[in-house]
Amino acid sequence: MTYLEARKNRVPSIVSGIALACGIVVVFGSVMQFFRPSFFPAMVTTLVRPFWRAELSLKLGSMRTPGELLQDNQFLERKLDDANVRLKTIQSVLTENAELKALMGRASTTPYILAAVLKHPPTAGYDELIIDAGDDAGFSVGNNVYAVGDVLIGRVAEAQSQTSKVRLYSSPGERYSVLIGPDHSPATAVGRGGGQYEAELPRDIKVSAGDFVLDLSLNDRPFGVVISVLSDPAQPFEKVLFAPPVNIYELRWVLVDPKIRLI
Repeated sequence: MTYLEARKNRVPSIVSGIALACGIVVVFGSVMQFFRPSFFPAMVTTLVRPFWRAELSLKLGSMRTPGELLQDNQFLERKLDDANVRLKTIQSVLTENAELKALMGRASTTPYILAAVLKHPPTAGYDELIIDAGDDAGFSVGNNVYAVGDVLIGRVAEAQSQTSKVRLYSSPGERYSVLIGPDHSPATAVGRGGGQYEAELPRDIKVSAGDFVLDLSLNDRPFGVVISVLSDPAQPFEKVLFAPPVNIYELRWVLVDPKIRLI
């Protein structure tokens, strides 16, 4: 009986303690809500945030193993490499298409014949090209050869049945007449090899890098662009170095004039 009475006395005490605690919590919560309305939302967010992040990680697949992530990364790198190759191919085709349109347009209004470049220097020989047309297209030794933009670059040195060898005018020892600079100063250009030329002019003639060089014998067609001017105060002449406005090592197509034009 004594045990039952003691137990009955403890029950009201526990209930009172719980009620007191709840009251304290309610009062504290009311005070905090009054003075700091953002306290409880911030606390709830802090408690729930880890669960939100875990849910997001599962959705994004970031809970996978390092090996799986490495495989995905390698797969994406391969896809990116493939995309870059396709992009470069498309750009190359577009460039080739533009060049062909320009050359074919020029060929349709002139007696020029379009030919593809099969080999470049040094594979074809020093300052030489191999093109895919020859006797079958009516080519002969001495026919002038042009790059896009009517840039004179060389002449046919040998014509076979279906191919021709083009000797570039930049070959060492080649000489011909040109006009240099804004004043169209006459000079004799000499091939230096590797697609470069040199010429001498009096020191009092104003020529600078970027000036055009024109071909005197072929209706002032473009021939080159000045790269640099070498001058020695002790010499009455200055040396002008220039090159074609096209890269002879990257030519894909050329135009050939089937008329004999030795210069």
